[in-house]
Amino acid sequence: MEQDALLASSQQAKLPLALFIFESNKKKQLLFDPSTKKIRGIISVAFADATCVFENGGWLLMLQHKQHGFQEQQEQTIFLVHASTGRRLELPACPSVIDGLFVFYVGSSEVPLVVVCIETISGVPTVYVACPGDIYWSVYKNIEDGSHLPLDPHRRIKCTLIIDAVLLGKQAVCVDYHGKILIFDVTEMSWRRTALSKGWNERDAHFLVASSEEVVLISCRRFRGRFCDFKFFKLDAEALEWSPLDDTELDGCSWFLYRGRSILAREEGKRKVYTFYPSQWGGSTPIDADSSRKRKVAHMKSLSSREKSVTNIFMHDLEDGVVRTVLPASIVTEERHWLRSSVFGGPFQ
Repeated sequence: MEQDALLASSQQAKLPLALFIFESNKKKQLLFDPSTKKIRGIISVAFADATCVFENGGWLLMLQHKQHGFQEQQEQTIFLVHASTGRRLELPACPSVIDGLFVFYVGSSEVPLVVVCIETISGVPTVYVACPGDIYWSVYKNIEDGSHLPLDPHRRIKCTLIIDAVLLGKQAVCVDYHGKILIFDVTEMSWRRTALSKGWNERDAHFLVASSEEVVLISCRRFRGRFCDFKFFKLDAEALEWSPLDDTELDGCSWFLYRGRSILAREEGKRKVYTFYPSQWGGSTPIDADSSRKRKVAHMKSLSSREKSVTNIFMHDLEDGVVRTVLPASIVTEERHWLRSSVFGGPFQ
């Protein structure tokens, strides 16, 4: 009965669902529907010891964490599972030292063809690519990137720090801490042009959202663990430049923000932004590129970001400027992110 109610609720929902993970080694997780304010449990073996790191076309990309005592495994299990059918596709094991943002491309046959892991901290832009059934990950480094863009004289150490990435068609669009735009073609497995963003503020938080046939950048300030002062820009794919969205383009838009998994939903007559609180790992984290120690600490935190925290959801109404909590009471979670409501359109055991 609980599963039937969950399916009926998710089929009616227009807004993305919030997935709350209490402990990664438990099969039961919680789904919260912002449109109905209802929260229900979902039980699946796919969630045992695994976390969903990307969703596309009804497929979930799962990353399995395992630890023996105080020793962390050198490899992590990665697989794809279809939410409705339960079909599972295996991928090569991934070294646990790799920390990245994942995307995958679904072909016309509605089956994932290519999975890409964009390394978040590296000497040069680096991606790991694999297809279902492969036995290893191929590595593609953008060696020429450094020769095209000037080096900031205030930066003593050259380092690429990817803060967000989205999949637009067959291209993974990324942005780094210093505002550099990078594009990787996931089917041709090649790097495209790069460009620097004008007027970039490194102190702001930045999110990328794939919207229809364009990429939207949302910049905002942090204040006491919350986000505020949202600004919206769209990417000119030819010029690789950002231009502000006008009011008509923002009408009827609700933005659900989380690093690597932000979603745009349509709500007639609304202009809202939904964020998780605290903003712990749900956005770009300011990192001092001149300090190797700080980079190492930030990298270790990202790998061990499965710390529990008191969680709620903030709804920012861009029309009246009011910020409201969405959950009636905060809950303690290990991880949290957004999923499209259509993902659970069928049985998921």
